[in-house]
Amino acid sequence: MQLIMVSLASSSAGAMLPPPTSLHRRPTLGLKRDSSFLDTDDEAGLSSQTKRLKVAFSPKVDVRIMDDWSEKSYDLVKEEVRLGIEQHLAPGDRREGVHYAKLLQVFGQHVGSDEAPSGGLLKKYLLAINARVNALGQCTELVGAILDLAWLGRDDVFDNLYVRFLMGLATAHSKYVSSIMEKLVSHFARLPASLGRLPGEIPVPRPTMFKRVHRAVQSLLRQVPSATAALTRVLKSEFPDDLATSRSYLQYQKHLLRVVEYLPELKAEILAVLTQRLVSIDVQVQQDLEDLEDEAEESLLQQKPRPKTAQSGLGDSDDSDEESVSESEETMTGAEQRVRELRLKVAKMDGTMDLLFEYYTPLVQSGLRAELNDAYHQLLAHFETFILPNRTRHAQFLVFHFSQTLPEHGNLFARQCLHAIFETGRSLSLRVHACAYLASFVARGSHLPTALVREIFAGLSQELESMRKRYEPTCRGPDKRSYSVYYAVAQAMLYIFCFRWRDLLLGAEVPEDGDEDLSEEDLVAEGRELAWLPGMKESMQKSIHSRLNPLKVCSPAITGEFARLALHVRFLYVFSILESNKRVRLGNVWAARSSGPLSEIGRRETAMDRKLGEAHLQLEAYFPFDPYHLPRSKRWVEGDYNEWKLPAGMMPEDDELDESSDESDEDSILDELEDDLPEADGVSVSS
Repeated sequence: MQLIMVSLASSSAGAMLPPPTSLHRRPTLGLKRDSSFLDTDDEAGLSSQTKRLKVAFSPKVDVRIMDDWSEKSYDLVKEEVRLGIEQHLAPGDRREGVHYAKLLQVFGQHVGSDEAPSGGLLKKYLLAINARVNALGQCTELVGAILDLAWLGRDDVFDNLYVRFLMGLATAHSKYVSSIMEKLVSHFARLPASLGRLPGEIPVPRPTMFKRVHRAVQSLLRQVPSATAALTRVLKSEFPDDLATSRSYLQYQKHLLRVVEYLPELKAEILAVLTQRLVSIDVQVQQDLEDLEDEAEESLLQQKPRPKTAQSGLGDSDDSDEESVSESEETMTGAEQRVRELRLKVAKMDGTMDLLFEYYTPLVQSGLRAELNDAYHQLLAHFETFILPNRTRHAQFLVFHFSQTLPEHGNLFARQCLHAIFETGRSLSLRVHACAYLASFVARGSHLPTALVREIFAGLSQELESMRKRYEPTCRGPDKRSYSVYYAVAQAMLYIFCFRWRDLLLGAEVPEDGDEDLSEEDLVAEGRELAWLPGMKESMQKSIHSRLNPLKVCSPAITGEFARLALHVRFLYVFSILESNKRVRLGNVWAARSSGPLSEIGRRETAMDRKLGEAHLQLEAYFPFDPYHLPRSKRWVEGDYNEWKLPAGMMPEDDELDESSDESDEDSILDELEDDLPEADGVSVSS
């Protein structure tokens, strides 16, 4: 039942009220009121004058309809706000905190409390405080309480009032801009669905609440000049740490990409932050895998996969912590806890890769020429800044995938690697890494055209010959420390040859009719003399037989496979060199160089020499584009990858499986992690 409340305050000065009409006084008995006057049956006994009384309403009187008799009027709320703020700001003895404390209590009440104010009452308080927003400079507690208010789950009117308050507060007091942004951005990582189900309010779905958060951020960016700088700082500082759940970690990144949509000037910085954090977690995973190989590999491989349950998309689900610690996890051993943490890191990395693949795909494949595609150039810049200097396992597949979308993209990536390899101002380790990236890209990229493969290989062949001519006159034997870039280029060529010999083969040396119908394997099987890329065979032969002796320094796994393949396709015979290299000690050359020509004469092999062997004096078989294992995001690279394939008629070595099993321990661990990972949440840029 609604109550009509009549205000006696006339809307214009001088308005006269109706004259009062006196009522006949009823007799009383002592101090006791005669209740018979209230009896409806006594209506007939009322005087005719009383029954004819009428209430005259002036058209100028303000009539207000109140929803609830207990609801305060706006005038009363305004007075409370005025008293609270003025008394809080009053100087010296005049300062009083009673009314200010009441304001704090109004905004600080838990939304589920019985004493929590209704949404309608909070609107009046917001409206009243917004009218005095200029006076809130020293009302830090009150501002904090309002910023903590549960506003996202209320109606549209409340939402508009609250955003208007935020804009007014930020405009009047720039010191609050960072606090406002921190509060808004905090919802990116965690926004429980319960905030949209407030008592007395119509439920608000999470997508709508996220839209309100982004609308508030956009409004502040348009209204307040300093908001962009504050947002940039907050986006970095609020980024979830390694202890965050994978859901909140990925959700935060998804909303960073939504910020890019309406704030393109921050695109480069936001994408750089995402890539930097991806590389960081990728490096951590590799370090953890190495530790697990020593401590908990067996227990990890024996883990049984958990049953996977269907989950709703991230945009519609609650932020309940599905990765919270259970009772069984409280009793975990240290090794088991590290395995669990590793699984969560892998899930975060997988989700981030999936998100970035989805974000970059329409941008890189927009149809723009490679030179004009800002998105692809941004990927190349991130590769050089964040990925190349580090030892990652999966982050580099972003550039691997998108460099195959156009031949021009592949050419740009190859040129970037070549520039890094032969730029003398860079560190040797980075130049060797760049060489490994180029070799792995050319060998494994299934969409690279033959022309590009031949162009890159010919360029490496020329550089190898140039370095051989420069180094051989003063070379005293194989020495990785002195000629590391030379050996890296040689190993890159051996590796590329193993995967791409078909592309490097021009055909039969003496063409015959019908050769166009024969494959490379057919030509080999017929025993025909083969024509290779011009200068390639001679360059490699000279280096292999030089005093630099690259087959001694390059990884034995690579040189052994190259020797077998080169023999099968009648390219080169190098087994005699491999055999003689067993009698060459790499340490002799370095010691002779550092201590004098006679220092190694009569030197006996020490126990440390036998323990270390020569592995640390040889190149590592590191090729960054090894098989991709992340379960959710691997869909993006399917079809991009050349698997190792023996030529027809070439039998594998008997011990090849034993050697490969040792090298694939890490792959096995990742495969097991893939089975045991919780099902990835539906994170999407578009949701």
